Amino acid sequence: MTGDSVEGLLRAIAEEFGRRPEVLAVALGGSRGAGADDSESDCDLYVYAVRDLPVPFRRALAGPSGEVGNRFWEHGDEWIDDATGARIDVMYRSPGWIEDRLDQVLTRFEASLGYTTCFWFNVLHSTPLADPRGWYGQLRQRATVPYPAPLRRAIIDRNLPVVGRNQSCYRRQIELALARNDAVSVNHRVTALLASVFDIWFAAEEKPHPGEKRLLTHLPPDWAAAVRAVIASPALAAIDHLIDLAEAAAARVPPIAPSLEHVALYVSDLERSRAFFERWFGAVAGPRYDSRVRPFASYFLTLAGGPRLEIMSSPVESPRPAHLAVCVGSRESVDALTRRMAAAGAPLLSAPRTTGDGCYESVVADPDGNPIEITAG
Repeated sequence: MTGDSVEGLLRAIAEEFGRRPEVLAVALGGSRGAGADDSESDCDLYVYAVRDLPVPFRRALAGPSGEVGNRFWEHGDEWIDDATGARIDVMYRSPGWIEDRLDQVLTRFEASLGYTTCFWFNVLHSTPLADPRGWYGQLRQRATVPYPAPLRRAIIDRNLPVVGRNQSCYRRQIELALARNDAVSVNHRVTALLASVFDIWFAAEEKPHPGEKRLLTHLPPDWAAAVRAVIASPALAAIDHLIDLAEAAAARVPPIAPSLEHVALYVSDLERSRAFFERWFGAVAGPRYDSRVRPFASYFLTLAGGPRLEIMSSPVESPRPAHLAVCVGSRESVDALTRRMAAAGAPLLSAPRTTGDGCYESVVADPDGNPIEITAG
């Protein structure tokens, strides 16, 4: 098969999907989308649709021998094209789902144990083949941003401790598995350790994670050799050397300096106060938040400089200064600082949680009892 014939086939398939009213975009991803394909690479097509496409339509594309409705990983269809021999792998995604995956890393700075930024990489390195409404172009533009510093720190704080810094870390689990000659457990924990090590390296280098294939090609020679040594023989000396490299990379990522995120006031008339700050100080109000569990409403107001102002209203609260919020950059940093403060005796008013308006925070008291929110962003 020739590259031109496969490209023509993929564009024809994308056009068929693009005619459906449910479909917002079709993108070519995987190794072909990233320009790293070889003769054995399949063709990964991501179909972003607002609802499920009819099975008869999908069956007509896949042909009688195609597999339609696979749900082993992502929901998808797979078939081999008779004319070109190309292996087609179609994955159906919700537009809202992929938008939330970007929000997770680029807005909320939430880290995972391994593969934190692989969907960000996927959006950046997938080629749109059908984008009738311009939605995918906007998604790519949203993803084309510098690597967020709070995200780097969050990935380090989430992954480094489990590699080799606490009682239940992967290194300790591997040591125990080796002692009992449990080869399956060793393999399982080594795989998890490598996933976190790669997450640390890509974060330190400020690079989105490319996914599970050809990872060694992204590493410098010393890292690649260390990973190969662990895979060849998961001895503790080889694992410790790799952990040393991960810790050295993590040390290059500066901590996030705490900053004053917002101050909060209780007011007697929420809309009157919003109009006051808009008229006289040029504040821009975000959406109004109304709690579903208690009589409470609020606005966040953004001014030209400095922290935001939160104005709040509740029939059980009198007008007064309410609290300060200090941003420490990530959920992991909120958890870590809250633990340290509680261990040192600082009064904990509220354990870390996601609030009704979507903020991740804990609340501690200062020496005079004033509430201080510790927020992720």
